[in-house]
Amino acid sequence: MGLYLFSSENAFQKAFQQLLQAPLFSKKLYQETVLTEAMALLKEPNGLDKIYHYAPLFDQAGLFIGKPWEDVRKLDATLVRGTLQTGDITTAAESLSDLRILSIAKGDYVHPHMTSYEAAEFLTKVLALNIDLLIMKETEENRVKQLYKDEQASKLLYFISEHCFSSRVFENLYQEIDNLAVQRPIVTNKIMKLIASAQKLAGGLDEASSKLKDYERAVYSPSELATGPLESYEQKLKTCDDASLAKEAEQFRTTMVQTGLVSPYHVIFLHYLNNEKPHLLKEMLAGDEMAAVNLQSNFTLVTSLITSSITIKTRRSIYGLLRLLQRDIFTPELIKELENLMQAPIPENIENRLSSVHQLAGKEALHALLISELVNILGTPLGIGQGFNPTCQSTRAISYWAQKEPVLLLKMLNSFLRSGTISFTFEGIEISTSTISPVPLEDTTNIDAISLLLVPHLDAIYFELLKLADGRGQDAHKWINPAFHMTGIWDGFADIYTDLEFQMNFRRYYHPVYNPNVNEGLPQPAGITIYNRSGQVLGAHAILIQRIAVDPSGILRVYFYNPNNDSLQIWGKAIQTSVTGNGESEGESSLPFEEFITFLYAFHYPVQL
Repeated sequence: MGLYLFSSENAFQKAFQQLLQAPLFSKKLYQETVLTEAMALLKEPNGLDKIYHYAPLFDQAGLFIGKPWEDVRKLDATLVRGTLQTGDITTAAESLSDLRILSIAKGDYVHPHMTSYEAAEFLTKVLALNIDLLIMKETEENRVKQLYKDEQASKLLYFISEHCFSSRVFENLYQEIDNLAVQRPIVTNKIMKLIASAQKLAGGLDEASSKLKDYERAVYSPSELATGPLESYEQKLKTCDDASLAKEAEQFRTTMVQTGLVSPYHVIFLHYLNNEKPHLLKEMLAGDEMAAVNLQSNFTLVTSLITSSITIKTRRSIYGLLRLLQRDIFTPELIKELENLMQAPIPENIENRLSSVHQLAGKEALHALLISELVNILGTPLGIGQGFNPTCQSTRAISYWAQKEPVLLLKMLNSFLRSGTISFTFEGIEISTSTISPVPLEDTTNIDAISLLLVPHLDAIYFELLKLADGRGQDAHKWINPAFHMTGIWDGFADIYTDLEFQMNFRRYYHPVYNPNVNEGLPQPAGITIYNRSGQVLGAHAILIQRIAVDPSGILRVYFYNPNNDSLQIWGKAIQTSVTGNGESEGESSLPFEEFITFLYAFHYPVQL
């Protein structure tokens, strides 16, 4: 009896009873105690089972009054992971809210604003979005490597899946993978993880996992020959004639184009062609006429890029190379800068930076990483992501240069490798990271290696520009954007705070009826304000307006680059950005023209139409 009296469950029960019995006006005084005791109980064996028994009473007790979880109709499945990973009472609140939803789904709690079906759908979405955490406890390796907060999240998701698992998880999972992959991110770790996790979790659910077959094939068996150990695959290639190899190359190219994903087999195959059958490289890399011309004209350069940069770890750059060859940017100056990069030594401090994040050792491996990531950026500039860093301005700038000024970007990188600094000039004033400190990154996992090196310095420059342009009576980006992007930014500038005809002016300069040549000067930087589903402002965000065009349904849309690779977002109330199905090119997001205007707060325009 004494053990029971001092158990976490008893402490939680006592705290919960106090909350349950407290009058409405004083509920908030007892909430934190309940959540604190819940944190302790969640860490115990069977703690989830014990807390679940109280779940139907959470709303009656007022546990979520005044908190983000109060109204079940406003809950967002995409936010669950972040709140589960905070490691404080927010994690406890999220866990208890999810258990409440589970009790609704199972029929243990009849809720006035959420049906059992709606609750099950919500949990299905949560499981699909976090399937990698759901199966984390299946391996000892994951248990050892994951942070404690992820272990807690895994336990909760596993508990939910045991009580409320549906094959519809795979429908949502497929959609999540598709929405991410269609944006062709340079960093594909999340996609690969989701595919691997889904395959393990699917078990015998053939009808559910069949939807993932294109992605699974691209990763695990991209051709008829590509099965079994990599060593045996190379042996198979040696027995093939040119016709069979050409067929293999076509299959490899097709899976890359369909999914943006690359397997280790692609690496073995490409190196085999490069070393033994270089005349067949065009079958794999020449996706169109432009690529065929570029490959033929720059054959030595391409074979050098393959030799120096493509490894199992950097395999995504095969897709980057395929797309790079489709761009009309192979000028003598670009080729010279690429050759300089391939020959440039990497300073020790930069080696240490790269190796600590990417777990690579040796100059050759680190050099391959740098070159391959540059190929990715030039090949898929809209695939550059900011990760979880508040660096949309700097990430946007790298994408802008990769699109419009690739030589400038290469020169900046080569200069940085020599000096370890970046310098800009603003109204005659030189700003250099030799005298100002780089801004540390919060997230180094979900960004590419070039961004890892340049963004801390670019962010430092950007914040210095903010200081210099502050207090001029208009949004500072009027002066910052031309200086920060260095070239190609339209002279005119409008912001919603000082321009009384802001929306009309955007139509005047960006609507094809008024400016038929608008796309000739794009992309251009713009600022948007993002709201949540409830209409609350989440903050300002930097994007690039890529182009204005009519979609397949006849609707005029704004197509834009969002530095946040997870671009399928609710920007406000029911307005959701699109990433596919409405005429988007790889990496683009879009909104109908008039909807886009409602979020815009600043843009550049040509003074002379």
